Amino acid sequence: MNKTVLKQPIALFIALFSFFIAGLFGAYWTQSNTQSLIDNQQSILSDLSRTQASELERRLSTAFTSAQILAYEVEFNDGTTEWFDDFADKLIQSIGGIENLQLAPEGIISQIYPLEGNEAAIGLDVVSTPRFATEAMAAIKSRSMFMIGPVPLVQGGVAVISRSPVFLNRGTQRELFWGLTSAVVFLDDLLKTTQLIELEKQGYQYQLTRMKAGSNLPIELFASEAPLTEIKASTDLVLPVGNWTLSISLNLTEQLEDRTYSGYVLTLIVASLLSSALYFLLMQPIKLAALVKEKTKELQKMAYNDPLTGLANRRFLQDNLPAILIENKDQQRLSAFIYFDLDNFKRINDTIGHDVGDQILTIVADRLNKLRGPSDLVMRLGGDEFGIFLNHVRDKAQVCEQASAILSSIRHPVKIESWEYSLSTSLGIAMIPENGFDLVTVMQNADMALYQAKSQGKNQYAFYTEFMKTHNDNLIKAEEELSKALENGEFEVYFQPQFDLSSNQVFGAEALVRWNHPERGLVFPNDFIPLAENTGKIVDLGYWVLENSIAYLAQRKRENRPAIQLHINLASEQLSDPHFVTLVQALLEQYQVPAYQLGFEVTETSILKDINLARGLLQAFKDMGICIAIDDFGTGYSSLAQLKNLPVSLLKIDRSFIMDLEHDQDDRKIVEAIIAMAHKLNIQVLAEGIETREQWKMLQAFQCDSGQGYYVSKAITAEEFNQGKPIVHLS
Repeated sequence: MNKTVLKQPIALFIALFSFFIAGLFGAYWTQSNTQSLIDNQQSILSDLSRTQASELERRLSTAFTSAQILAYEVEFNDGTTEWFDDFADKLIQSIGGIENLQLAPEGIISQIYPLEGNEAAIGLDVVSTPRFATEAMAAIKSRSMFMIGPVPLVQGGVAVISRSPVFLNRGTQRELFWGLTSAVVFLDDLLKTTQLIELEKQGYQYQLTRMKAGSNLPIELFASEAPLTEIKASTDLVLPVGNWTLSISLNLTEQLEDRTYSGYVLTLIVASLLSSALYFLLMQPIKLAALVKEKTKELQKMAYNDPLTGLANRRFLQDNLPAILIENKDQQRLSAFIYFDLDNFKRINDTIGHDVGDQILTIVADRLNKLRGPSDLVMRLGGDEFGIFLNHVRDKAQVCEQASAILSSIRHPVKIESWEYSLSTSLGIAMIPENGFDLVTVMQNADMALYQAKSQGKNQYAFYTEFMKTHNDNLIKAEEELSKALENGEFEVYFQPQFDLSSNQVFGAEALVRWNHPERGLVFPNDFIPLAENTGKIVDLGYWVLENSIAYLAQRKRENRPAIQLHINLASEQLSDPHFVTLVQALLEQYQVPAYQLGFEVTETSILKDINLARGLLQAFKDMGICIAIDDFGTGYSSLAQLKNLPVSLLKIDRSFIMDLEHDQDDRKIVEAIIAMAHKLNIQVLAEGIETREQWKMLQAFQCDSGQGYYVSKAITAEEFNQGKPIVHLS
């Protein structure tokens, strides 16, 4: 009996002690797990805010900067705005995310692109209007870009607007405030480009704010319906107009309260039933960890996966592939990276619609997934760009097999409803480690290989080679040499005589440019004109030829030499310049050269790029008295109807029809027909490439007006041309 009584206090003491220890441990455990959940959620929120902020920062930076780009263009054009619609259209298409662009000379909005739907904003004074005046005057004073918003627009909608002051003759004593340029971004459209709406549906809250200029007061740009909670993460967006802040939170109040309550209830159970409670205490952290891990994986999947196709995205590539490359390098494994996009995919989006385009991308992604090996990675890198990392390959032959399989899979027609779409792709392949160890080098080399595949006709693959890098480096070097040649005056105008077939007299010449290269010697146009066109230097070079040619005519006049008509070739880029007519007039006036001594030669292809613009420009020149000639006639795409409507004074028959004139009856018929047709339209005809006396006689018999070619002279220097040697017939 005494033992029983003794045992009861001891048992009670042990039970009470166990209850107390279990209670303390349970309380500590409950608080720790609650804090752990908060910390994990905080980390997840940080990742989400950084991801969404990065996307917003990229879009806003380019959109806001467009106002400054527009300001530079106004300054470049000395305040004129005829170019605005075309330039704004190209700017909006290239940057994206912009609702409209505006010009406000002296602060009053006068031009908007696109105008449709925005007419109400025309005439708005953005400097004097009270809600805009403070920021506008401060920006004009500081000569810096600024931003206002969110503001309700007079034409409807809520937007943020970046504005940039424009000063003409900046940095000189004649500096003058011109007005403001603006770029408008709708907040609703901006929000749709992110995943914030989807996150709100999943229970998250968000808020985008900026600091009001000159104060510490935040201005809310947009936010979720539910306010932010205490458990949140914020990321700054570094923008040209200041820093904005994106905050994302998750309301865990109910979950935390439930978890705390459950913890204490479980603690009481553990204190009462020690064995069961111990088991529960051992299992519960595992369950909680699994739950946290599952949630973490879900959020990580959102950050690393493309929402449309489900493939890994560019961030996954950047965060994970470097470690794989290092491991493969250590293990001396051979791998490959295939970079590609869909040929002409933009045409599908533009003509059929983005919905169909998205369906096609999803189908392509599914096909690529079916082709990949167990350790391969398939990624959508953006738009219609994809990447495939072949982790373990035996040799290049295996990569070729995989590339061929990709090409074949993509070429298989895509059927959507009752429509069928044909696709193709071009693949650029970089072998690893042969073509690089690090991700940047590998992707650059694969991109060069992709460019090579496209340049060879598309719908094929190409491996990166050192030749591609050398070719790319040589191209960059050639571009630099061309720029320096213009700066150093290495170009020279040569003159090929043009002569009357009936009078045997030289009446003019064609101005042809030559490059006196310091190392390569005399370089002919075929070797540098394509480079000038591809690099945009053709406009500067064309201006140089034009001014030097007019200067030569002025020099002949000063030296009392016979007047000639000098023909100058125009590039298509010059035909699209709305200021080109004014420029020619200024040069003719500067050098006191009459317009009739000048002739402009244009090709059929350059005219057809924008025939309406070209027609107006050429008509202006013809009205001035300048001779308008169609060069290389017969090799392009002109129709008689187009020729009839163009202000043409002269047709130049291409040399390809003249070279076999004595032997090819078809050429004779074509040449005779061209001459007859031109004369019916009151257009004179000049034959290029006359090299024999027999050709001269035949063309004269066809009543061709004039010619040029090696029979009389090749292109010669100004000094040789000035000698004015007479034409001598050998037979």
